[in-house]
Order: sequence, then C-alpha cells, then structure tokens
Amino acid sequence: MLKRVRLDIVAGVLVLVAAAAAPAAAQTSTPGALENLGVFLGLDGSKQPQDLGINANMGIRWAANLGLPINDALNLGAQIGIGQNFSDAAVHVLEQVEGTSSRRQTFLTAGVFQRLARLNWGLAYDASLQTYYDDFSFGQVRGQLGVAVRESDELGVRVAKSAKGDSGTMGGTPVQLDPISQVTGYHRHTWATSAQTTVFAGIARGHHNVVWVFPDNSRDENVFVYGAELSLPLSERFAVSGSANLVTPASTGTVDAYLGITFYPGRSGMRAATNRFAPLIQVANNPEMAINLHR
Repeated sequence: MLKRVRLDIVAGVLVLVAAAAAPAAAQTSTPGALENLGVFLGLDGSKQPQDLGINANMGIRWAANLGLPINDALNLGAQIGIGQNFSDAAVHVLEQVEGTSSRRQTFLTAGVFQRLARLNWGLAYDASLQTYYDDFSFGQVRGQLGVAVRESDELGVRVAKSAKGDSGTMGGTPVQLDPISQVTGYHRHTWATSAQTTVFAGIARGHHNVVWVFPDNSRDENVFVYGAELSLPLSERFAVSGSANLVTPASTGTVDAYLGITFYPGRSGMRAATNRFAPLIQVANNPEMAINLHR
C-alpha cells in the first residue's frame, strides 16, 4: 500500500509539471500542448516469467503520453506519460494455488528526445508498480536511435536496461523479480496513408524457466526476442495502435500484446508520427518491460 501511495504521488507531481509547462509551450512557435498528446484505451494481454508458468493476464489498458518542447531551435523535446492495466487471470491455476485472480499495474515514463531531418534519438526512464501475488516496483532505462534510410523507411536500434528489481513472496516463498534487459534492431515503414508498421528483433539477456508446481529453476541465457508495432490513423482524432513483444522460448518466455484506439485531442492523428515534439518513445507496458522471476 505504501508503494502505491508513493507512486500515485509521483504521478500527480508529473501531471502538475506537465500542466505547468503547457502554457510555456503554447507561447513558442510550436503548436499548443494538446498537439502532442495521445490518450490510449484498449485491450492488454500478457504472459511472462513472473506469471510462474501457471498464469496469464487479460484486461483493459489506458495510457496518456505528452510531448513538450525544451529547445525549439534544436528540436529537443521532453516526454511524460502514464499508463495503467487492470487485468484478470486468464488461467485458473494461480487462483487455486495461492488465491490471486487479478493484477493491477501502473507505468510511468519520462524522457528526452530529438527529431532531426534524418536522425532521431530518445532516452527515457520507466517506473512500474504492480499489485499481484505481492506488491512490486520496477525500473528500467530505455534508449532509441533511428536513421531515415529512405523517405518512408527508418532503421534503428533500441535498448532496454534493467535498473531496479524487487523481492517479495509467492504463497510464502521468497521470489525475486527483475526487468529483462533487451537489445533489438527495428525497421519502420510509413505508408501512403500515414500508417506506420514496425518490426523488430534482437537479443534478450535471458530468463528463468520457473513452473511453480515443479522444482526446476534453470535459466535460458541470451534468448531471441522479436515483435511488431502498429499505428494506423483513422482520422485527425483517432488511430488504431498496438504492440507485441515475444521473448523465446514461448513456453517460458513472454507473450505480450496490446491493441486499441489512441485519441488525439489536438487533432494531430494524421501527423503524430512526424510532429517535432510528439513523444518518440511509447509509455511503458508489458511489451516494453518484460519481467523475469527466480526463487
């Protein structure tokens, strides 16, 4: 409970900072603050090593991501976002073993980014708090570097580095949970309709192969990870958005995905991918923040 209160306080502070910065942004030559705000609502599904090999989660997600200018001349911006998942168990085993049947997650992402003519980069910190079979808090650093190789194609690399894990108990047994560090290369294509499709692949640091009802505590090192993202503008107000991240092997790795509608109150849906101060990095979620478990 104390962890939840602390994170709610942090979230409130971040929202106040964003609100205070919005008038200053509106006074520059850039569009108003709402121009670079996206609000997501959709479905979320997740299965990770932290689910003990006996559970998966399905539920709803909302998120908001805001970009703000730091230096107009340098195209240097800041971003701040929050997201929450409210999920129920998709498998009945965990509830029978320990009693847990639902999970609540809160994600916070804050960072800086720069969009240039052919180059973009971003650096962000993700914080997460979840209430599951115990209360846990996590942290990771994410970075992205992309280069436009053609007018409609971008190649780049992304890094997610674990920064903070947490310990807890599962049915009275001590467990340790940590974000899984990953390095992936990606290709993004922008279609004539302004839709963007991204595919990526790379290496995840590794994860344990825990199945709670069995004694195995083995670990797979440097495993293959791959996935895809979609941004499909429907109008100036709305776009279909989604992401999936798969860490192998599928039986003990991750199967994470979400899909829904993003609302752009500043009527920037058709320009969200090209606006100078639109957030470069997505708000963290399960596809962006996979969690390992060992006991």
